[in-house]
Amino acid sequence: MNGRWANRLLLGLLLAAGAAPIQGGQDDESFLRRYAATYRFSLGRPTAISLTPAGDRALFLRSGPRDFVRSLYEVDAATGAERLLLSAEQLLQGQAEQLSAEELARRERMRLAARGIAGYELSRDGARILVPLSGRLFVVERASGATRELAIGQAAALDPRFSPDGNHVAWVSAGDLHVAELATNQVRALTTGATDTLTRGLAEFVAQEEMDRMHGYWWSPESNQILYQETDTAAVELLEIADPARPERPPQAWRYPRAGTRNASVRLLLSARTGGTPREVLWDREAFPYLANVCWEANAPLVILVQNRAQTVLRLLEVDCDDGTTRLLHEETDE
Repeated sequence: MNGRWANRLLLGLLLAAGAAPIQGGQDDESFLRRYAATYRFSLGRPTAISLTPAGDRALFLRSGPRDFVRSLYEVDAATGAERLLLSAEQLLQGQAEQLSAEELARRERMRLAARGIAGYELSRDGARILVPLSGRLFVVERASGATRELAIGQAAALDPRFSPDGNHVAWVSAGDLHVAELATNQVRALTTGATDTLTRGLAEFVAQEEMDRMHGYWWSPESNQILYQETDTAAVELLEIADPARPERPPQAWRYPRAGTRNASVRLLLSARTGGTPREVLWDREAFPYLANVCWEANAPLVILVQNRAQTVLRLLEVDCDDGTTRLLHEETDE
């Protein structure tokens, strides 16, 4: 597309949406530079806003107006006073941020371009903040600001989350699910034996990209059990993807399910937080291979949403946590 024509098209769309008119080619270029430099005027905006249980504080992430590096802030609801809680520079103490290929791919599927503190989680009681950064995990005591790093080993931590009671943290590392008890700093590998084609606790590509499901494990409301996804991609086609911006680098190999080819094989297993033999959740996985969603809330049954490959039939199933069997709650069909 011709650059000048593209500029005119963009400006025309803005005018049609009610934007103020801009005169002259020089101003056109200035606007487009600002539009690009501010990532569509999104940089500098507060995001990932969390309220404390008492409602007296709000936490949020924000970058500078023209950079992608986010820091964590807190604002007092009564006075409006704002303060910096945490920055990536403070946590890493000057070290450069390192992101694994898996984390970069996950962020791409989340449409997340942020660096620095790209995400965090506030415990349900508001006492602790969990911050993943550069493949590492940090737990911050909100009242005192005391910060400690969890000993997760050499592999980067993916999708870390508090248990509902706030006393444990789970994450996926090197394809297996891990749990840390915060009081004792004891780390337990809940699963072992992951390979390049077998992972536990991670959502597969189809779920992340097409179903907007980014999680592959779920805490029970009582924090004593974890439901996790086991994904086998051995039958999925292996493609090599080169980086056109860095042609000197070798291409990366990814299991990618092109239309009409084999998908990942997905199943669910239910485990005690302390480990032991898991129970498999049973449903007709041949007829309904897509796990679209999972919901496990307090005072409610564990339910899963599954679909056939054509995505014309959707079933809501209740899971019996004692034996892993399921029963149909609701079905929808669309030709």
